[in-house]
Amino acid sequence: MRKSRALGAALVGGLLAGFGLWRGRLRRFEVTEDSMAPALRDGDYVLGTRLVSAPMRGNVVVFAQADSPEFLMIKRVVGLPGESVRIDHGRVVVNGHVLAEPWSNGAVAGTHEWQLAGNEVLVLSDNRTVSTADSRELGPVPLGELWKVELRYWPAGRIGQVRQ
Repeated sequence: MRKSRALGAALVGGLLAGFGLWRGRLRRFEVTEDSMAPALRDGDYVLGTRLVSAPMRGNVVVFAQADSPEFLMIKRVVGLPGESVRIDHGRVVVNGHVLAEPWSNGAVAGTHEWQLAGNEVLVLSDNRTVSTADSRELGPVPLGELWKVELRYWPAGRIGQVRQ
């Protein structure tokens, strides 16, 4: 009985995912670098949903690089629309308060400051010792074409939700 329920749930989940992919509301992505380690690693495959409203701090998002739309990036949202964000002495400071970042790996290099518009977010890599190809180089990211990473579906030993 348990096996038939699990099989039924997998079938229904597969049908819903297929429908979501068909309707353009669900998309799969391959991670091809370690800038988001340990949450996401090179070779992970994830599913994302189209964001229709502003993301929450800590969400992992996928977006096209502004000057190379065919090049997709995956990063974590640390600054929300309208916020003041500063990087100083290895820490992220949002509206005057140091941001607790349980997901980060390493201090943030450099000194930067942004005042985000109502349609922008600030994104950073989790593995900051490896990558600076985030808002430190790209600037704020417009909300327009963001996909929120919902879960990792491969490799089999790492299936599940991505730490937010």
